[in-house]
Amino acid sequence: MPIPTRATALPESAAQLNFSHTVAREVIHRRHLTEVFLTDVLQVDVQSFVAAALLPPAHPHYTGRTHAAGIPDPMLLLECCRQAETFAAHAFFGVETGAGFILRSWSLEVSPEAFAAVPSGSHQLFMTAVAERRGPAAARAHGMVYEFRLWLADTQVGQVRMDVGYLAKDAYASVRSRRRGHPPAMSDEQPTAGAGQPVDPARVGRTRAMDALLRDVGVARGALTATLRLATDNPSYFDHPQDHVPGMVLTEAACQMAVLALEEWDGIAPRLGGIVAVESSFLAFAELDEPVVLTAARPSDGGDRDVASDGRECHRAVEVTFHQRGAEIARTKVVMATSFRARPTSPGCLG
Repeated sequence: MPIPTRATALPESAAQLNFSHTVAREVIHRRHLTEVFLTDVLQVDVQSFVAAALLPPAHPHYTGRTHAAGIPDPMLLLECCRQAETFAAHAFFGVETGAGFILRSWSLEVSPEAFAAVPSGSHQLFMTAVAERRGPAAARAHGMVYEFRLWLADTQVGQVRMDVGYLAKDAYASVRSRRRGHPPAMSDEQPTAGAGQPVDPARVGRTRAMDALLRDVGVARGALTATLRLATDNPSYFDHPQDHVPGMVLTEAACQMAVLALEEWDGIAPRLGGIVAVESSFLAFAELDEPVVLTAARPSDGGDRDVASDGRECHRAVEVTFHQRGAEIARTKVVMATSFRARPTSPGCLG
């Protein structure tokens, strides 16, 4: 998958980045050291910065997928960008400590072909970023749009775009309470496992049960449905108390739905697929004390990719919507590269 880029080489400023230690965890809103990957961030000018992160060769969550061997978990790459965004928001763009961060949308695209050119054992991730301010910093609410380019061993391997809003602490608390009529529920007050049948982690491409986010999976009129399982005991999902389900959790749940859907629709085993793109939009907070229902369907825009010219792989797209109290609160499109040998009779993968 080609990665559009405005840069032809890693900028010289990246050579100044440190990989010897991670940043202070409080600055990037993290409690557990195992969840801190960012090592350095340097401002280049008023709109851009470069950042560095160490990708762990082994991690309880981020190396716990059963597919896409040899490629870092795309959700790990997205988390590294989220940490860089959080650091930059406070250090460079005037976001006060304690402010509420409101994720509006994000997208990620990675290139398996680019990763193939990266030497094995490359764990130093470079990120180049350009940020555009939306609204004045002095306003009650403002935001930033960030465009990241991701590099491993001087090879550009992906890109991320995120749109984040920021609210002062008191304003955020007021908004969250006003919409509900009372303060929101907190993740550390919620039971780890609710009622219902949890999905087999292997069916969603995970090795640990605590990483599986779906329960009560069903099929209705060709669409796949499930209920979100709150894994509040998993520090990769809920590193610290939250007043809503984080965007990272919703995006991961959508990826698991995509893995499950491809097996259900096309007979493609989880180990034969890998995530190459995600695009999420968030319309409302996902509350912790009400069920979140996920529905997976074929994308209406015909988002499946063509067969590769050498027949090695094709791409499948799945669109996942999230509903709570009957209203749509989020939507994610997941694109997966699937092995050409997964099922010769699958549409678009004929040999």
